Amino acid sequence: MTSTDRAAGPPRSGAPGGAAEPVLRVEDLRVGFRTSRGAITPVDGVSLELRRGETLGLVGESGCGKSVTSLSIMRLLPRDTARVTGGCISFGGQDLAELSERRMRAIRGNRIAMIFQEPMTSLNPAFTIGDQLAEPLRRHLGMSRAQARARAVDALGQVGISRPARLVGQYPHELSGGMRQRVMIAMAMACEPEVLIADEPTTALDVTIQAQILELIRDLQEATGTAVLLITHDLGVVAETCDRVAVMYSGQIVEQADVGRLFAEPRHPYTRGLLRSLPAMNAGADRLALIPGSVPPPDDLPPGCRFAPRCDRRFAGCDHTRVPLVPTGEDHDTRCLLYPEAS
Repeated sequence: MTSTDRAAGPPRSGAPGGAAEPVLRVEDLRVGFRTSRGAITPVDGVSLELRRGETLGLVGESGCGKSVTSLSIMRLLPRDTARVTGGCISFGGQDLAELSERRMRAIRGNRIAMIFQEPMTSLNPAFTIGDQLAEPLRRHLGMSRAQARARAVDALGQVGISRPARLVGQYPHELSGGMRQRVMIAMAMACEPEVLIADEPTTALDVTIQAQILELIRDLQEATGTAVLLITHDLGVVAETCDRVAVMYSGQIVEQADVGRLFAEPRHPYTRGLLRSLPAMNAGADRLALIPGSVPPPDDLPPGCRFAPRCDRRFAGCDHTRVPLVPTGEDHDTRCLLYPEAS
């Protein structure tokens, strides 16, 4: 069963504690890069809220700015070419963008953790799995070497690794892709973070392992109350895993809603195009619908709506009007001139 097949089932809905104060709030985030062709803004006015125990899906095609958003939250952008140029990343009463690197290191990997797309490039090939798991435990929780090693064995067992005491002495290249991803999850969850960012955590895995990894993240989340920001291009994964979803296009959020409402009543033409491209949403069709064209590069953006050149609902105002993200229903925001609220 593929992830898109799973989209045929009823989407999750109803984030736990929906009225709770957000544990993480991103407001009007703007990120600038210096390139050989000049300055670009791959993230332009992104706002998100994440509450304890909920999973927020951030979806869109490659090049939409999803990973840059996550790296901005973690303060892992390349310092020589990139910086946050506007907005606020609020966590625990602090703006993460304004913290010193020393104070950010106390949060990163401890209160906010991240699972990266490719574990082989994220794990250090020169150190054993046990050493890499023990480091955040010793740094953030003040454990002794023996305590950290024992906790590392426990953490590996919690992510379904058999014979974890043996694996702590192995190196990343000795493990399969699925095992490496489980190690990354164990490292991310070892300090029981308040926020977990999972950036395409199943991209390089076969569908059976994908399902296991997603179930593992969900089980750990339910046990700890961690809030999860799940970054993906797979709407099937979103339907099965998320409480709310934000759709990103060309550096901006174009639609966000409860996951059940978004699947039942997609409003933005881009969201509708993504859903039409799912096999499970088009059973019986001769062929899948495609969105023509591609995401515009950040140094050559359309002057009006950024999706206008690809949109099948385009009209004259779309080519020159900068469209805001506005409420278009209960807990449902959309960035589109088809709705009077946005004009």
